[in-house]
Amino acid sequence: MAKKKKKQKPKQGHPARLQGDVLSMERAKVKRGLDALAPQFTRWLEAQHGDSELAPMVLAAVGETLSYYAEAIELRGVTDFDPPQLFTVLNATIDFEEAEDPDDDSGELRELVFTAWTVYLDFLRENDLWTGDPVGLEWLLETINSDDPFSERSDTKLLDVPESAEEAVAEIGQMQVLKMGRVLLTWATTKGRDYWNAGPGPKYISQAAQAVHELFSKDIDTSSRQYAASIVLSALETAGALDTTTGAVPVHGKNAHDLVAPEDVANYESKYTYLKAVLDLLLAQPEQSEGESLESWGLSNLWLLKAIDGEAQLVAEERSETFSEAGWSGAHQRMALLRSLGLAEEGRAYTIPGIVRLALTDLDDDAQQPTQIEESTSHVTVDPFELSFDEDEEPKRLKRTEPYKGKVLQLKLALRDVKPPIWRRVLVPSDLNLADLHDIIQISFDWSDSHLHQFHGPNYKVSYGPENPYMKSDKDESTVLLSKLLKNPKDRLSYSYDFGDDWRIGIVVEDVLKSVDGQLPRCIGGRRMGPLEDSGGPWNWSDMVQELKNDQPLTMMEDVLDEEGEPVPGEDFDPAVFSIEEINENLDREF
Repeated sequence: MAKKKKKQKPKQGHPARLQGDVLSMERAKVKRGLDALAPQFTRWLEAQHGDSELAPMVLAAVGETLSYYAEAIELRGVTDFDPPQLFTVLNATIDFEEAEDPDDDSGELRELVFTAWTVYLDFLRENDLWTGDPVGLEWLLETINSDDPFSERSDTKLLDVPESAEEAVAEIGQMQVLKMGRVLLTWATTKGRDYWNAGPGPKYISQAAQAVHELFSKDIDTSSRQYAASIVLSALETAGALDTTTGAVPVHGKNAHDLVAPEDVANYESKYTYLKAVLDLLLAQPEQSEGESLESWGLSNLWLLKAIDGEAQLVAEERSETFSEAGWSGAHQRMALLRSLGLAEEGRAYTIPGIVRLALTDLDDDAQQPTQIEESTSHVTVDPFELSFDEDEEPKRLKRTEPYKGKVLQLKLALRDVKPPIWRRVLVPSDLNLADLHDIIQISFDWSDSHLHQFHGPNYKVSYGPENPYMKSDKDESTVLLSKLLKNPKDRLSYSYDFGDDWRIGIVVEDVLKSVDGQLPRCIGGRRMGPLEDSGGPWNWSDMVQELKNDQPLTMMEDVLDEEGEPVPGEDFDPAVFSIEEINENLDREF
């Protein structure tokens, strides 16, 4: 039986700005990518500018802003990102940092960020490293190097964003997209249930679009209406107004009342969350699209960026030769849909409401909220090093009173990107949950569970993890049984641990057994010891082992102190050693 998982303690500050050695997966991806480019970049900078010492500063500035981008928008790679969206992130990041110190009008931060990105983009272009759209790269360079693109020009009309919650909630209340959300919320929990059939299939979406067809303008075609209806339904679920997971049919979520209630400051947050969810989904890059639709998506997003900066695109402006006719026409169709939803305004140009600008540039709104720390001195010992002394916080797992007779999963756990290969084969009862499997993995690789972790389903579409304040997962791992995810041979999951070192394990079902005698869970095979904690990740570990030709012992770091405070040499160990007996002893002790 599963034990209650210990919550990881929050650190001071905002989750998006992880401190110390705790990195999000997105930031770790940026760090790995830039670290790989660093030697080449340093040589290039020395050759071009005669000063390689600037390299760390440039890469640090690029890495910080690119990390914000990765946490807000899916990052394809450090040499392939969306230029218009990156420009929005740079703008929003600078605005936020300057708002933290309104008395500083020196503009040094803008100059630093723009200069760093100019150098980095030149490096990508001159070394043929840019793998995205060449036109987008040139546009970004030109925009960044224009005469202070963020300055308040006399001929530019800046948007007036709501200055209070009262103004904001009133503006949202007038938008067609909120009316559509209210109608579909009622429909999904009443008539829509007849078309649910255990999931939002084509007929369900078609009927949903029909339920709100009167709210669209007449120039919006059927496919666009269905697309918008699916976006709104997904946004309702994201905002907690619609729940499709706890029952056989959709039901009202915890925030349903706030969404349908009259406009008031008390329910502003739920409505604003819904608006942001709609925009995030509408502006997300299409997953499987032809070049023309991808071009339309990028062009319409570019026009939104221009609207944010107060330089709205004229509707009747002639097509630029840079864009195809189909892409140009598709972008206008996307903007027409936004207008129909009230997310863009009618007129000669594609302008947007102030609340939409606020939502599009609000990448880190939680950072302005003070961290709430629950204080209790009744039974918890003060713990300055974040080690728990509360024995009641993590009760021991209860032992089974009778032998397990259900189905057993034979799993192979293979550590990725390491040479020589490191893997384990384990037998696991199918009635355990993902939190239990996390413990089994930690024991099998002799890790200490001292870093963040997360499971992912196929194609990384769904994430599962523990409840903690600075890592969001789609589902709580302790509520998901293995029998729900791993049912047949070849079913797979992915597991990530320590987002700094970035250990990744592929989990595959080799066989499903009707029953197994003996200890469960247990290890029945494997190869080589698990890598040391904080050893630098797969590539660093592989290099360490390869340098020793796989037949010499390694020595642990001299980080142990004796009673006099003197460092004690670490123990020698053989990376090729693997002990089933030791793993099973620890599994038996835990389960």
